[in-house]
Amino acid sequence: MKRLTLLCCLALAGCGGDWRDKAVAEAEAAVRAQRGDPALVFTHVEVTGDSSSGQACGTFHKADAGANAYGGGGGDRDGTRFIYFVDGAGGQNPYIDDPAAPYPANKSDFALNWRSQCLELGYTG
Repeated sequence: MKRLTLLCCLALAGCGGDWRDKAVAEAEAAVRAQRGDPALVFTHVEVTGDSSSGQACGTFHKADAGANAYGGGGGDRDGTRFIYFVDGAGGQNPYIDDPAAPYPANKSDFALNWRSQCLELGYTG
């Protein structure tokens, strides 16, 4: 019985892959699409929370312009901060720490979400 349980667990783990890897890939694709720049470089991307209500948090910059190419409001030395919500955030996804970004509409909400959805859930950047 133990062998059967072990084989089932291994089979399930091999089929779906890690949801965190998928979340990071989706986050990077969403930020690239919103910015219209397929060459963006991502750093310090981590996933917090769980597979149904988690988020990917990290930073990005233009490949040819170095850090803070977009002038993000976070003052992060490695680029502009973003939050990608796994559940889609009701279509308001991703949040980008830049006044020109469409989400969040209320720019002070970014700081609150960065703290509550990234830092307080274990993001170390």
